[in-house]
Amino acid sequence: MPAWLETTGIAALWVVAIARAPQGLRDRSQRPLWLAIGMIALAMSLHLEPVTAALAHLVPDEHWIDLTKHLFSILDAAAVLWFIFGAADRRRHTALLFCTAATVMAALVLLDLGAPGHDRNQIAGSAATPGVPLAYWWLFFVFHLVADTTCGVVCWRYGRQDTPRLLRLGLRLFGTGTLLASLLWVLKLVYLHTRSAAVCPWFSPVAGVEAWFMAIGAVPPVVIQLRTHRRYRRTYRRLAPLWRDLTAASPDVVLEPGNRLWAAAMPLQLRLYRRVIEIRDAMIVLRDYVTPDALDAVHRHVAEQAVPEHLVNAHVTACWLTAALEARCDGRPPRSQTVNLAGPAANDLSDEIGHLLRVADAYGSPSLRAYKAALSGTAA
Repeated sequence: MPAWLETTGIAALWVVAIARAPQGLRDRSQRPLWLAIGMIALAMSLHLEPVTAALAHLVPDEHWIDLTKHLFSILDAAAVLWFIFGAADRRRHTALLFCTAATVMAALVLLDLGAPGHDRNQIAGSAATPGVPLAYWWLFFVFHLVADTTCGVVCWRYGRQDTPRLLRLGLRLFGTGTLLASLLWVLKLVYLHTRSAAVCPWFSPVAGVEAWFMAIGAVPPVVIQLRTHRRYRRTYRRLAPLWRDLTAASPDVVLEPGNRLWAAAMPLQLRLYRRVIEIRDAMIVLRDYVTPDALDAVHRHVAEQAVPEHLVNAHVTACWLTAALEARCDGRPPRSQTVNLAGPAANDLSDEIGHLLRVADAYGSPSLRAYKAALSGTAA
């Protein structure tokens, strides 16, 4: 069996944990799964022989290294199950879960201290070799088996609910990984009972496949995050020409002075939200520079351009904004506007952004350029 499978699987877990760190730290809903991935990666890393050898240089007694790894492993299994319960909104068993984990950890310590002197906490190949009693291993393996099986079942059940397709796929893959972890504990129980050497070669590959399933299962939220970020970035840039012209004419609507360092540190979603507010505020200021005659001319122009019906309002808005910008630039006084120029009502921010994107596209369209030419000819 390939030994590299376990190493690469654990490495993949670390890569995913690091990639998800920014999202896990910012978003409370994403934090449980991120913490679970991180703890699993750490727990599995501690059981790699090179890590154990490195720890042996720091702690002379390998027996205490083994016991500490086992105790952390119990805590990790309980925490991962708690994180998954939290992601599935099922935290009513929190107290029972951690009380059970604490009891198991205390029992392992007592069983270890009550055992004859031994160098390592490992399953001995012979009953004559000093070591911890069998109860130690049965308790350790059964706790992991129950915790991982429960975690896998919860992930699969939650993955069948009305969740986004990518997230549902991620939960099922992660759940499959924890169920493979259950298979690993079954194999170790079989080895504990039979001491058959034929079982041992399966430990590492099963752990490796388990790690890969968990790592891949944690990737979809990262993909969703990247897609969302790309969509925000594209929207932010599409609104830029309209925003620049409107805020140049109405600089008072800008929420903060221009500071590139501060703007770069601001989350993209917040910058987009600010840009939407500033465009809307500028539109409110500029609408008072539109005369009824100018508005009639705008409607006639858009009607002559054969604009698709669903884009008429956006083109009308882009044209009256152009007329208002020219009027303000010429120093004409504002007038109280009696016509509603705010555009269609928006139910949420997505609707608002969608409307402004249509206006921004119309603002750079041939129809708008023709209107500017006509406006310049009229002014001349």
